[in-house]
Amino acid sequence: MSGWEIIGLVAALTAAMIGLGVLNKRRDSKALREKLQKSFGGVPDKKMSPERYACVPGYYRHHRQENQIDDITWNDLDLDLVYRRIDAAASGAGEEFLYWCLRTPALDASQEHLREEDLAFAGDPANRAVRVRLQEILTGLGSTGKYSLYDFLEELDTIPERGNAGHFAAMLAPLLALGVMVFHVQAGVLLLIAVLVLNMVTYFRERSRIGGAMDAFRYLLRAMAAGDEIRAVSCSAFAPEKQRLTELSGSFRTFRRFSGLVMSQGRTSGNPLDIFLDYFRILTHCDLIKFNTMLRQTRLLRDGIDELETILGKIDASIAVASYRKSLPVSCAPEHPEPSSLPSAGLLLVGVVHPLLADPVANDVTLSGPMLLTGSNASGKSTFLRAVSLALLLGQTIRTAAADSCRAPYYRIYTSMALRDSIASGESYFMAEIHSLKRILDAAKRDARAGVYCCVDEVLRGTNTIERIAASTELLKALADMGVLCLAATHDIELTGLLEGTYANYHFEEEIVNGDVRFSYRLYTGKASTRNAILLLAAAGFDSDLTKRAGERAERFETTGRWES
Repeated sequence: MSGWEIIGLVAALTAAMIGLGVLNKRRDSKALREKLQKSFGGVPDKKMSPERYACVPGYYRHHRQENQIDDITWNDLDLDLVYRRIDAAASGAGEEFLYWCLRTPALDASQEHLREEDLAFAGDPANRAVRVRLQEILTGLGSTGKYSLYDFLEELDTIPERGNAGHFAAMLAPLLALGVMVFHVQAGVLLLIAVLVLNMVTYFRERSRIGGAMDAFRYLLRAMAAGDEIRAVSCSAFAPEKQRLTELSGSFRTFRRFSGLVMSQGRTSGNPLDIFLDYFRILTHCDLIKFNTMLRQTRLLRDGIDELETILGKIDASIAVASYRKSLPVSCAPEHPEPSSLPSAGLLLVGVVHPLLADPVANDVTLSGPMLLTGSNASGKSTFLRAVSLALLLGQTIRTAAADSCRAPYYRIYTSMALRDSIASGESYFMAEIHSLKRILDAAKRDARAGVYCCVDEVLRGTNTIERIAASTELLKALADMGVLCLAATHDIELTGLLEGTYANYHFEEEIVNGDVRFSYRLYTGKASTRNAILLLAAAGFDSDLTKRAGERAERFETTGRWES
């Protein structure tokens, strides 16, 4: 076979790969659109690896603010699970922006992260085609894998710049070998093989040196292309973001010049064209040449890159929240009236439910001051506290409360609910609890534009009864005196009398049916008048004599006010 025949064969194979790649792309696009249409408004079924989820807070870590909720509140409210319930984002930018939203409650209207008109647009069936197109673009953006873009940007600062002379030599060497092949096939083939082997070895050595930075540039190119595509989508939503994308596009022009020829903007796939181009880059080093140029430019474009990531993340998160709204049995956009008197002005919730429950019981609650919640074990106190807290938090972060209606001023939100001993720090449960409560008191003392909301489950449960009741009374009174809207749950019925007039009493109760304990999970006004701990022992199969003696002992204490041996 002559040299020209070999060159012709390579050209034919290249054309075939391009044609097959185009057909595969059309097929994949059709399948993706059908999937996006079907999944909107459903419970997300994303499979995110632990490595990827560990870097989802990347945007949050690089955009810290004073008013963000702390780890205690995040863990108390099971916000990892809440995040996964909401996260239908198509891109890494959307995943990370959504996480940041959930940790950053707005404290006034100017700080709202998402606009109601954009959420309504994305959720309107009449705009399905536009929404699917935006999702298709964002799906093409994808993510940076098991790293956050911000991890990559930090890594870039550690990579020294190098010259391109060696890479240009690697690029020209195969052409030289092909030229030799025209005049002497055997010599040209041997030279070409030697050049290709050398290029592959030096390529992978250099790629290992720059680590994931090349992947970061591939992602950035996809992000810039996604910005262009979103600007071309005709719709009334996201108008300020589309305008800003137009302004940013000019600043990225030099960064993007010729990049499409040397760096794949798509994610890794089995597309024959992408596979062919990947081998082409390995053998010519053309992407390494462009890398050194882009490295210098990226250091000058950090602010613009951050803004681009924010805009794409906001659009993606807005669509995910619109889908989340549709998936809930009940949802509303909260109202945030000006508080009548700072720092606390209560709340009004109608039909509030916990968003993670498949078959939740709705409750109404209207408060103009603190609440003391009593009730039996397993009656629903903790779930109710979390439902109210999540309604306020999600209302101030993604403008979506799981309730028929939600009316409350902006709050700084704290909880103290699911603490535990820490072997690593040597901190007991009680020490963890008092530190948790102290942070709420400290927050209430700070001069801020928003009042403090907190919920406390079983106040000071880590100490003895006498001191617990005494200290809980003073602590809860102090919170009320500082204007904190505190929702506290307790088994200490004595607190209802000690805090009467300061805390409104509410309770949950149970019903005994044929010796079995049944719960309605309905909220009632007033203090609890029943208890069920001993009944639950009996229902669990404990000896009847044991439970009978325990019941008699409790009754004697209520009559005499003292415990008998």
